[in-house]
Amino acid sequence: MEVFSSIEDLGRSTDEPIFLALGMFDGVHRGHVSVLELAKKMAAGKGRAVAFTFPEHPASYLRPEQSPGLLMNKDQKVEHLLKAGIDGVVLRTFDREFAGVEAVHFPAFLIARIPSLAGLCVGENFRFGKGRTGDQLFLQEIGKEVGLSVGVAKSEMLDNLPVSSSRIRSALAAGDVSLVNKMLGWQYTISGNVVKGKGLGREIGSPTINIPWNPSAYPAYGVYTGWVSSNKVEGKKYAIANYGLRPTVESDAENPLLEIHILDAVEKEFALECEQISMTLETFLRIEQKFDSVDELREQIKMDLQLAESHRT
Repeated sequence: MEVFSSIEDLGRSTDEPIFLALGMFDGVHRGHVSVLELAKKMAAGKGRAVAFTFPEHPASYLRPEQSPGLLMNKDQKVEHLLKAGIDGVVLRTFDREFAGVEAVHFPAFLIARIPSLAGLCVGENFRFGKGRTGDQLFLQEIGKEVGLSVGVAKSEMLDNLPVSSSRIRSALAAGDVSLVNKMLGWQYTISGNVVKGKGLGREIGSPTINIPWNPSAYPAYGVYTGWVSSNKVEGKKYAIANYGLRPTVESDAENPLLEIHILDAVEKEFALECEQISMTLETFLRIEQKFDSVDELREQIKMDLQLAESHRT
């Protein structure tokens, strides 16, 4: 499994037939997996299935002021694409050259750079070419003219609506992690290195493990339950966490922090010295709020802990 920074590098790397899955693949959600599975099916026994994507959203080049926040960075995306069983990933920067390719010339543009290109796989809402004028029907038509097989994966549906990255971003911003996880097909996870806090959690009886988390598309500020794992301790532990700016105790915080409290008593401090830990978000309990005093915060935390226990699965 290889990662390429250009389609030219992919083309020079092999003479095997290449079946290219095309897309932004932000979140590598259930709909994306359908495209990847189709590419793998088309390549089975014939060649290699490779995902072609961009490290940044094309809108960051075309319309920077309208560019959406991303659900994952490029390294996370590559990791998830490879986990899906794809043979390789092309991470090509979206630039003037690519933006200027007319839809009618798009297959030829790819073939010129990947001589062994045998097929393309896209989702049914795929758009391509200068001005996004091409759709999957046009791709099938012009693909046939140059000898490319074109596979189209139907949209994955949930609650009678298509699963999409934009829909996942909206659900995440609303704190609906249950819906987020259903659409992703995997549990939304926050990972990072533990940083030292101010010790307030310990003072009020709820010691926390603190992780800075400031992604491009971020969850709603608030209190969540989920499962914590570390690089030094086996197994997962149930936890409650506040994600946000800590308005009761910090008036000028600019960067959000995930403050995790492990609910299993014997493990409350199991990760305080771990280099890296991860927490999957499972349930959203309430929005982050500012209390008039630390005592009020302490009482709310007691109620949060009881509610978290009621959600333990």
